[in-house]
Amino acid sequence: MAVGVRDTILYVHVGAERRIPASNQKLLTSMAALDIFGPGHRFPTIAATRRPPKDGVIHGDLWLVGSGDPELDASSMARLAARLGAAGVTRIGGGVIGDTAAFTREWWAPGWVPGLSRSYVTRTTALAFDGNTGSGLPEEAAAASLTASLRASGIDVRGEPSTGEAPTGIDTVARIGSRPLRDLLAVQNHGSVNFYAETLLKAIGAVSSGDAGSTAAGADAVAAWAAARGVMAQVRDGSGLSHQDLVSAQGLTTLLLLAQDEPWGAALDESLAPAGEGTLGGRLVGIPVRAKTGTLFETPVSALSGYVTDANGTRVAFSVISRGLDKGTAIAIEDAIVRALSVGRVG
Repeated sequence: MAVGVRDTILYVHVGAERRIPASNQKLLTSMAALDIFGPGHRFPTIAATRRPPKDGVIHGDLWLVGSGDPELDASSMARLAARLGAAGVTRIGGGVIGDTAAFTREWWAPGWVPGLSRSYVTRTTALAFDGNTGSGLPEEAAAASLTASLRASGIDVRGEPSTGEAPTGIDTVARIGSRPLRDLLAVQNHGSVNFYAETLLKAIGAVSSGDAGSTAAGADAVAAWAAARGVMAQVRDGSGLSHQDLVSAQGLTTLLLLAQDEPWGAALDESLAPAGEGTLGGRLVGIPVRAKTGTLFETPVSALSGYVTDANGTRVAFSVISRGLDKGTAIAIEDAIVRALSVGRVG
């Protein structure tokens, strides 16, 4: 465990030892993403063509290209169809093609448990649809939804939906944006949503590599981001499903302290579940805390990191990471530490 008040860090017990953070890994993903993109960033989804429309007609196919919006659904496609209509499009000579190339399509990370970890997260793609549940090819599902919305709005689409790798140099005809990153992180961290975190990691990888977003590129970028702030973390994924993720409680506390002075610090704070809500449901009710939980049952691992306000009104950053304890015991220890911090007692 480590706790910190501004620039002071107190190591209560093996705080410098790197441990598996479980879903506290989402804190690293969140902080790096906020610093790289900014809390107001919206991930665009575009409709593009090889040649600009002429007299309302797109001669050829319409490419549907995503960049990591984890919330795309039928209503998103209806909005995009409306934007195309507003741009004057009346007919598409080809079909809608969902791009499969903006992110790599691997569904694995080092340290994931074979036959188990993938049951906690769907495949992450740049062009997602309905959380990528119920479809082995979400890019085609998105293309089919946009096709249906276009036809329903009176736009003639001659071809049928399909998938492929979007060519370079295509021109954007219309676009929509995701909700702001701060809002996506609130969903991700309140509910510990693995799909959002793994999608975000690939988005980070796309920016850092200048190529297709991959889990490995994103993990390297997050590790480099932490190292630039003096924290050595072994990063394998974005969600914390990996048993090879490693970071110390000291490291997490250091980053949480630094975050308080960043322009995006408030967005990080607000993304964390308050007492009694989200993954803190039933816990620490009445305590002025916002935190991220973490659990892996196979090892087992339990973690809790975030902020608590003490009796003097001081915001205290803390991190507790345990291994080998049953979950009930781990939670009792975590909650007791947070309660002690809230009244100003650490020892």
